[in-house]
Amino acid sequence: MATSRHHNPGANPPPRRRSWLLAMLRGARRRCPSCGQAHLYAHGLSVVDRCPSCGEELYHHRADRMGPLFAAFLALNLVIVVSLILDQWANLQEGSVLFVALAVGISSFWLLLPAAKGMIVGLQWAWRLHGFQYAAMCRPRQPAAPRLDEAISTPPAPKQGRAASLSGRLHA
Repeated sequence: MATSRHHNPGANPPPRRRSWLLAMLRGARRRCPSCGQAHLYAHGLSVVDRCPSCGEELYHHRADRMGPLFAAFLALNLVIVVSLILDQWANLQEGSVLFVALAVGISSFWLLLPAAKGMIVGLQWAWRLHGFQYAAMCRPRQPAAPRLDEAISTPPAPKQGRAASLSGRLHA
């Protein structure tokens, strides 16, 4: 991966590869696309600003318009399939087929909307779109934890005797 002028490998680690399929599946389950543990939505269809489990910033998403369009596309395809099946194999009048198709379309749209919006958020996160790239690059580098086999060398604090503490109080 080529290093851009905005990415300093000494300050931040190189960005890791993200699976777009796994991120979309996690989003469809209404979970964080990064860790898959915490809920994606705070209430209703508003995406949380930061994942409480892994700390990933999620406010960069732009799925407010694309999510409903994707859900409407899926619902419309479902309506077409249901209306063709009812027209071929059921002895229903045209008005009844229209009523059933309309009910299936509206209910499937509202059921698919959170999953579709979650899939779009997951895809944007995986492809680092709309600020997700800069959030990953600007995250401060975590210092490496000392290994257990290494001794932590900290200089001992200077010992002050009773005379030193008394003289410090007298001169202060």
